[in-house]
Amino acid sequence: MYNSNHNPASETTRLNPGKPMAINLTSYTVCHPQELYLDNLVIQYHNKFTSKESQACFLIENLDGGSWWSYVTHEFAEILTHLKQLSIESNITYLPFPEQNKLTLQTNLKKYFLNACNIDTTLPKEKQRPIIILLWDINRLLWHRMRRQWEDLLSTTRTRLIVFVDDLHFTSKVMFTSRQFIFQSVATEILATYPYLFQNYYTDISPSKIIWVPHAASTLTNRTINETAKNVLFVSGASMRDWYPCRAHGFDVCRKRKDLASCLKHPGYGPTMMTSNSYYYGGERYFSYMRKYVFGLGTCVSVHYAIAKLFEIPANGLVLVTTDDMVPILKSLHLNQDEHFLTINCSSISSLKNEITRIQNMSKENLTQIRQKSQEIVYQRHLTKHRAELIHVRLLSQALLATPAPAEGNIQWEQWGRNCR
Repeated sequence: MYNSNHNPASETTRLNPGKPMAINLTSYTVCHPQELYLDNLVIQYHNKFTSKESQACFLIENLDGGSWWSYVTHEFAEILTHLKQLSIESNITYLPFPEQNKLTLQTNLKKYFLNACNIDTTLPKEKQRPIIILLWDINRLLWHRMRRQWEDLLSTTRTRLIVFVDDLHFTSKVMFTSRQFIFQSVATEILATYPYLFQNYYTDISPSKIIWVPHAASTLTNRTINETAKNVLFVSGASMRDWYPCRAHGFDVCRKRKDLASCLKHPGYGPTMMTSNSYYYGGERYFSYMRKYVFGLGTCVSVHYAIAKLFEIPANGLVLVTTDDMVPILKSLHLNQDEHFLTINCSSISSLKNEITRIQNMSKENLTQIRQKSQEIVYQRHLTKHRAELIHVRLLSQALLATPAPAEGNIQWEQWGRNCR
């Protein structure tokens, strides 16, 4: 979650420290991939943009996966490269950011994006092609210090900015100011892994502006059930007690009770993830390692983040073990308590020991059913390719919204991929 040696307390990284967090699940849905009707939308797009010359210009940050390949699960890198493949299959050109390392606070944003799209900078706005930008690294720059640049870009071009954000918390006032500005004043749409918590971190952002793009399981997972797995709890990740109190208890149990839990330390971020043999990290090795166990712990109870482990663990054939705060969130994602995952009381080391013993004594038949059913749901709904399809739908919808159309067309495109109740 952080790269620094000092990690701030979780409560200090949101708007109202000390107050209970508000969770808004009623404003967001995640459609089944079949409900995206991607082929239909692609047809509408090509009917609107009948030639290559008239098509919108799509600029995607980290289109080749970028530095996200160094992350353990390859999740974001896979989503972005799946997105690139979808554009090819749809006969639509997605372009990477040009010379991305040269995008600085001094960059002329208008020239940067118009030149990237090969659009004449002297053309009036009404004669320009739409530009749809997907900004993936929200922390790349202090965007509020480029306020005039953004205002000039938005007022003189047909640009729509889609922003992706994972962790919502901020660790400094300047980080908050930068994010608040880009969310409130620049972004047309926000893709968020935890939209149900947005109001706890940023102000005056309508839920209608936010799309729920949950975490997902990568293609590195193995769609089988290890019938000879050890009947213990697998605990992995960063051991930061304030942020992951249940996980910290899990690491404590590991040190004393090998019959209850087995732990895998976090190797750090960046290239070390791909080379740390001692910790079995680096993409496929991580998923292969966890399959040695029946149960896997996935929870972030301090801030109620539905972290990637909630999908990676069941995708790999383990029983997901989490905490009660995740029950309504997972239910919104079609994963139900006791059918697709188990919950435990993790308030202390002692309670965790008792809970592990309890689930260890469940019938093997019951546990196998949970493993099979949860794996099936994840493979139906929660893979990286499914997230790429949703983002592809929203990019095309924004391109269509950037062109003149009857009101009913705009309403349809605004809701495409998000209204599937």
